[in-house]
Amino acid sequence: MKKLFLAVLTGCTFFLAGCFETTQEITLNEDGSGTFSNTNDMSALIGLAKQMGGGAEMEKAPQQIIDSTISMQNGADSIPNLTPEEREVARAGSLNIKMNLKEENFLTKLTFPFSSASQIASLQKLSDKIMAETLKDQMGKNESPAGLDQMPEQSSFDDYFTLDFSNGELTKKVNKDKYADVEKDEYLKGVKQASAMGLVMKANYIINLPRPATKAEGKNVKLSDDKKTITISADINDFFEDPASMEFKIKY
Repeated sequence: MKKLFLAVLTGCTFFLAGCFETTQEITLNEDGSGTFSNTNDMSALIGLAKQMGGGAEMEKAPQQIIDSTISMQNGADSIPNLTPEEREVARAGSLNIKMNLKEENFLTKLTFPFSSASQIASLQKLSDKIMAETLKDQMGKNESPAGLDQMPEQSSFDDYFTLDFSNGELTKKVNKDKYADVEKDEYLKGVKQASAMGLVMKANYIINLPRPATKAEGKNVKLSDDKKTITISADINDFFEDPASMEFKIKY
């Protein structure tokens, strides 16, 4: 079973991670501290594994339900290519894994505390790096498809935006200078090509405020009835066709 899922993960990476949906959730406290989490929903991998001929093997495998949370206090040291500063931050985090083969559910969730909202942007980059480095490390220990090592470096939507989290105001804007070179991003261009085959990469952003919002601006911004939860969703086509649709300005 381990080899089966490794092969599927490799294949999904090879096809530019098009079968992933990510959800970033930020919970803010009144003093500016809070928690940041990044959930990768890879449930589509199970269905993909069955299509690749793994259905019979799954039927033979134990059908236990996995729902486990692991502290990264010690595990952070085994993640390759982290800087000493990143490793120290990673130690404060936790990893939750949920898997149910029968229900075709497979999710991983990294969670980190922060003392200041100014740390959120760096936590976004760190969580992406941990997932990429962990997968790359596992691929290096096992057989992987020819050419996998020639894949373009992984990137994300967040690389092309700037975040400003000041007291009582949250702003996300397109970094126009960097976005001007987006056509050079071979990874995201590949993801866009994969979307034509139905493998759409989607990103969700959830912000839980300590008090009701007084302003919530942005094309894709949705505000809860109590005005304390902001939700923004976008996919790879939104990113290339109208990146400004992923911008927002929240006051609370």
